[in-house]
Amino acid sequence: MSARLAAVALALGLAACTAGPAPITATPAPTHEAGALNVTALLDLSGDRTPNGGSQRDALQLWLDQQGTRTPQVRVRFVDVAGSEARTILELKRAATEGRADAVIVGVPVDYDAAFARIVELAGLPVLFTLPIPDPATLAGGRWAFALAPTPAQLAKAAVDDATRRGVLVPSLIVSDESGPAVAERVALQAELAKRGLGVPLAKVTAADVAPRLAGPLMAARSVFFAGAVPAYTAAARPAIGSPSGPLLYFSYLVEPAALGELREAAALATWPGSRRTLAPPPDAPPARAAFVRGYADRYGPPGTHAAVAYDALSMLSGFAGTGVDAAVIRNTLEAAPFAGVATTFTFAPARHAGFATGDLVYLRWTAQRSFPMLAPDPRLEHQPGFTP
Repeated sequence: MSARLAAVALALGLAACTAGPAPITATPAPTHEAGALNVTALLDLSGDRTPNGGSQRDALQLWLDQQGTRTPQVRVRFVDVAGSEARTILELKRAATEGRADAVIVGVPVDYDAAFARIVELAGLPVLFTLPIPDPATLAGGRWAFALAPTPAQLAKAAVDDATRRGVLVPSLIVSDESGPAVAERVALQAELAKRGLGVPLAKVTAADVAPRLAGPLMAARSVFFAGAVPAYTAAARPAIGSPSGPLLYFSYLVEPAALGELREAAALATWPGSRRTLAPPPDAPPARAAFVRGYADRYGPPGTHAAVAYDALSMLSGFAGTGVDAAVIRNTLEAAPFAGVATTFTFAPARHAGFATGDLVYLRWTAQRSFPMLAPDPRLEHQPGFTP
């Protein structure tokens, strides 16, 4: 990916010398009022990349609406990068210059390698990633990037641990369309399995051939791990409901839970990773969590982890409004103390910029009414020794 990302960056530079950039949907660039905190949010609000950024935009707007006319203000500029890697890079650079941003929230899948890390380093302002990337601190200049979602390695460990606890790890199958996000998840899964001395068959598929390629394995596997959030996966997995092995279907963190309705009856076999704190709040839930979950549900339906993490990103930045501090102070302060958010308690340090607390990472299923996701035990496995829902 490094060569490809470098080529994209070079192409953007050349384009800037020869023609104006392609039109990009965005709210107007804010002026930098005294005391205001300017945040740019890069989201996929159109295009076919998954997940769509609508839920994150809704969560950010909910946060803004809940603050009302508070001063000092937090101002958010929403930018639709439309599923384009080139636009993501261009708008990240633009936010640091023309956009006069104090921080950037990146809510799209990116291949965070050394080349992308260099772009973040050159931007020179805090960049909060709400979808999975590796710990940025492992790369040069990584102190400007903050990974709010679980890392691919954390997600892989959670998946393998869950399948092991349920007694369905063997035989299993990994399915990947080899898109960028799918490769990151597939590599992490294979590395985690290798630590345990296991090799799992891999089916490399396309949208056109995924259904016939899965027809046989679904009849024998006890678990199937889908790398990446590919819409064609859901229709291809429907025959699992008639399989003698009744495989558990492990979907990506990137999946949009509502899309799993395409599984129809097989939705009973589907599970996906997310935060336990996005579940329906108990009466004694912290006020901030209850306000988010109920406020979001009233407007848009059950909140997912993507929305909760985006909400937390703006919450943790909001404390700097009115302080007049520079980017380095924001970065150093985020590293200095935990932040109790809605999705989890985030903890960063100069040598660790992956902040999600793995104790809050669980596997979710829809309730029968799909009113809220829940920690639903698999009824076929709940009586197995050692299984804890």
